Amino acid sequence: MHNHNTCTDGSVSVGYALDRILGSGTAAAGGPNFDIDWFTLGNHGGSGNRDCRFSDTSAAVPGETTTYWNNTLGQTIDGITIGSLKGTPSGSGNNRVMWRWQNIQEIEWPYIVRRSQQYNKVVIEGLEWIVPGHEHADVGVITGQNPRGRHVGSADNMAKFEYLYDRNDNDLIGPVDESGNSVWAGKISNAGLVGDNAHQKAVTAVTWLQSHYPLSSYVVPTHSERQGPFSSTGNAGYNIEHFRDLNNAGPTVAFGIESPGHFAEGGVNGGSGSYGSGAVGGGTYGMQGIYTAKIGGLWDGMLGEGRNFFIYVSSDWHSRGSFGARDTSTTADFWPGEYTKLYVPNSNYDSQDGHDDDHGGDGKRSDKRHGNGQGNDGSDFESRDVVDGMRQGNSYSVNADIIGPDMVFRARGPHGDWKTMGETLVVDPGDMITLEMAVTVPTKNNSPYGFNNPLLEQLGISQPLNKPYLDHIDLITGNITGVIAPGAPGYAVPNAAGTAGEAIVYNPSTKIAKQVATSSMTETRNRDGSSRFTFTTRMKAGSTPFYIRTRGTNLPPATPNATDGEGNPLLDKNNVNVVCADPACPSHLGKVNNTLRVTNDVQAWSNVWFYANPIFVRPANQPKLLVERNAELAERLADRH
Repeated sequence: MHNHNTCTDGSVSVGYALDRILGSGTAAAGGPNFDIDWFTLGNHGGSGNRDCRFSDTSAAVPGETTTYWNNTLGQTIDGITIGSLKGTPSGSGNNRVMWRWQNIQEIEWPYIVRRSQQYNKVVIEGLEWIVPGHEHADVGVITGQNPRGRHVGSADNMAKFEYLYDRNDNDLIGPVDESGNSVWAGKISNAGLVGDNAHQKAVTAVTWLQSHYPLSSYVVPTHSERQGPFSSTGNAGYNIEHFRDLNNAGPTVAFGIESPGHFAEGGVNGGSGSYGSGAVGGGTYGMQGIYTAKIGGLWDGMLGEGRNFFIYVSSDWHSRGSFGARDTSTTADFWPGEYTKLYVPNSNYDSQDGHDDDHGGDGKRSDKRHGNGQGNDGSDFESRDVVDGMRQGNSYSVNADIIGPDMVFRARGPHGDWKTMGETLVVDPGDMITLEMAVTVPTKNNSPYGFNNPLLEQLGISQPLNKPYLDHIDLITGNITGVIAPGAPGYAVPNAAGTAGEAIVYNPSTKIAKQVATSSMTETRNRDGSSRFTFTTRMKAGSTPFYIRTRGTNLPPATPNATDGEGNPLLDKNNVNVVCADPACPSHLGKVNNTLRVTNDVQAWSNVWFYANPIFVRPANQPKLLVERNAELAERLADRH
């Protein structure tokens, strides 16, 4: 849901991107396709001067070169004719720009309609919102979008949000009627907006979505540590109070945070995720920002209030850095579906295999098609399933295919049904809670490298980078002490820039309650060579509500320069201390003292994690949690609709 093409600052055309991401096999011009089930075009807001029906010269796509709107106005290309650049004129010559709302309507949407019908996949028109007062956020408004239907609809509602609320959209005209009058009222000028005043525009934008599209939109801040803490005199960063403000304003809209993307950018000075030393935390930790990677960090602070606040992964695809779009190596980004996958169960697909224990115990499969073009054709999987699954917290995020699309993570008390991610289990104090987990470790991933993982070789473990490996799974718990009211002590917590931000604890009760090694799990070998790992454990409910979340990794605790003694990820910059000594190590890796180090894409394939959203547990004698109340609000809104 977060990626870029030449409509803004990406390197490839809209059509080429969609073909590589949705198609199977090998692209006609070379390079593997990634065949993912659902996808959101998520370009920046603002404007762009390139004709995004063409890839950049730097992408090295045969027959395509950097082309500007100034060169192609009035020409019909791929069946699309752009007669004029609409809205307030900006720029001249090759710097003339098309405002983002226009290319949403007139460029990206026609491509989405064609490709979604061609591949029978869910494709959504979205936005990487340049947020007033802050960094960026993923936004989707699916109302009106029906690209696979007989009446395909439009992405006008998404375009309208971008026009009204994006920090880089300075067009003051927008689309006009036959009399030349603007048809979208309510534009708030960005002139002079910084800090708290700009943040209020962001809150207004989320309030607008909650009012108009409470069940068909989402706002998910992304790479939120990257620019450091919030600036009262600029537009950068988020502190915890800003996430609280957005969740308060949009209880069924603003419900989470996203991991950084740019996973192959880590060089000898760090930089994975485009996180420099000034980022909160000073860089990434296990390819996550410190807000989500740290036990007791900002995410745990939000969960400690019982908020519906979940995490997601995405690629932030722009380019492959020093390589072309068809190359298998990268010093910048991975294609959507190549390295990261966000699994959202298909709530409409009734399982016919009878293996309820493997699919959440409720007759529903936890995946749509296993992500490989097999099984269900996807005709019953729609964009609303994506938004519903994200809003409900029923999703999990995977790097490097460390696990597959059939994860089970569920809990129940002595009586009643199983509860899964995003749901609340209600029990009596003292009850024993049974927790079950099952994951499949696939036989391969998309890594082009078959040499052994240098981080694991330090421990005498020989594991090829192109074969997924799971060392252990953590079960992490934290107490829920209730929602903090705006203005109350602890609601606003200023963050520190750089590595000082790593030390901030938002929920001191959070801990690794249990660490389960795969060697202690029950293993079943599947016919395709993959392994299914399962385990069951028990926890005793106390008198305080709490949550259980889980993560897993290929790295054992105390892996030098990678994890601490408890298994928590260290600052990824430390990976550069490990030599990539195999003769097959690629020459593009960063060097220290003339030796190749674990950097760039080798770092990403070596340092691998997955994260699942939490299950909440509430004693029956305690009031409902905010996550429950907001879920009930969503149900009432659905009934009313």
